[in-house]
Amino acid sequence: MKQLIKGFNWGLTGEVQDMLVEYGRVVARGPELGIPSETTRIDLTGKWLLPSFVESHCHILPTGLDLLKLHLGFAENHQDVLDSVRERFNEQPEGWIHAVHYDQNRYAGIHITRDQLDAISRSRPIVLRHVNGHASIANSAALEAAGIGEDVQDPVGGTYVRDEAGRLNGVLLEAAHEFVAAAAPKPSRSEMVEAILRAGKLMHSQGIGCATDMMTGFFNLEDELASYQLAAEAGSPIHMRLFVQWNEVFGPRAAPEMVERIRSLTHGSPSRPDRGKDVRVAGIKIFADGAIGSGTAAIYGKFLGERKAGVTRSRRGEDLARGPERETDGQLMYSIDRLNKMVETAHNAGFVVAVHSIGDYSTDLVMNAFERTGEPSRHRIEHAMLLSDAQIERMARLQLHCTFQPEFLKRLGPAYRRQLGEDRTAFLIRSRSVLDAGIPMSFSSDRPIVAGNPWDGIEAASNRPKGFSPTENCTREEAILAYTAGGALANGEPDLMGTLNPGSLADFQLYAKSPVHDAIELAVLNQDHEV
Repeated sequence: MKQLIKGFNWGLTGEVQDMLVEYGRVVARGPELGIPSETTRIDLTGKWLLPSFVESHCHILPTGLDLLKLHLGFAENHQDVLDSVRERFNEQPEGWIHAVHYDQNRYAGIHITRDQLDAISRSRPIVLRHVNGHASIANSAALEAAGIGEDVQDPVGGTYVRDEAGRLNGVLLEAAHEFVAAAAPKPSRSEMVEAILRAGKLMHSQGIGCATDMMTGFFNLEDELASYQLAAEAGSPIHMRLFVQWNEVFGPRAAPEMVERIRSLTHGSPSRPDRGKDVRVAGIKIFADGAIGSGTAAIYGKFLGERKAGVTRSRRGEDLARGPERETDGQLMYSIDRLNKMVETAHNAGFVVAVHSIGDYSTDLVMNAFERTGEPSRHRIEHAMLLSDAQIERMARLQLHCTFQPEFLKRLGPAYRRQLGEDRTAFLIRSRSVLDAGIPMSFSSDRPIVAGNPWDGIEAASNRPKGFSPTENCTREEAILAYTAGGALANGEPDLMGTLNPGSLADFQLYAKSPVHDAIELAVLNQDHEV
């Protein structure tokens, strides 16, 4: 089946082009293509066409689940939060109360406490998840459900924060937050499938053709893998790529056959995309540090916001680059030797490794670990929000792929300024410098941390919000490319998606105006853009 898409404006240049498609793949694209025999003609005169976006770092299943949770993004103070939680408690007659997008930085930097949540309910678990996904606030019932008592020791890579009297105050950082979250009832496989489809429908409506889940295995790896496959078979409107958590494949509780099981799922790019969207494992995910808003990113220097208990302090110079000892702050998820071993293990097993690293201290350690493999360019560094000139030079030498989330600048600026100060915040996400250095780069959202519409990220990258240095702006065209071709490159599929070059999937989006030169109304003209 051949189709000729006629007369559209190529979204990046404005040139009038045609595109010949067969079985869902591009055969040719350019000006004034001839019309082969037995070809269906589709006239798009006046429309602007772009490749579908490739969302190379997000959380698909959590996005779908969060769409049903209490959203606190509107809350300006403690009372707003507590009133909303109490209202949800009264509306929902039983079970855990889950709220998302809690952010103490919006409430003068002061956390809500366990006691304030206990005043709403002492018997039903209540958990407020921080907007950055690396912390939460729990009431006493939630702590008890997780088996957390006053004598609990901090877990490796996490903190149970205490008040001045030494009593747990309900603030949970990193591994402590994850431990309590894991005590909540798990979604069933059918609920997971519904959530994945719900998230896929939303992303598809925003012009996204492929999304990469960056933490597969949080609930149950087998159930999640099965649910993603079932969602694809049930008609997911997007392709899905999965980065599986390291511990679920190589950790002490992983099944011995899990490495081969995951390896078998790394293949399967569609030869016949007209038969449906596909899902495959793209690599292994490791967390090296936390986040800025919760004061748990591993940084050089000190956070300026509320002090955090149990944070990492200064390390000896030989842990870094054999330079002088430097003061550090934040939370390393693993010891330096452990991080090196984890990267080495996944690398030697043949996987692409994507490591979450937000702080500059953490990023040095991650680059060390990648360089030790001998093939650093195989791997990805996620976020890298704080980068020095020397780190950019090193990243360019290593040719590490860097995945930025520019929408963070639009949504989380107050939290960054509170924790880092104005000067340091101004140079977060240095996309201009990274591009100029020749570092492979992609943009993504990390949804549900932020709303996730790609055009919000494109705008934030090409016209950085007030308080962020405009010297790090990229052009709008560069930002679009980072969300299309760059995303495909991050997933190891530069010939399959993101370009509409011959041989790639014919997965595109249409607009009424120039995506480069005109304001986008955030509405893709055709939702069923697959041909």
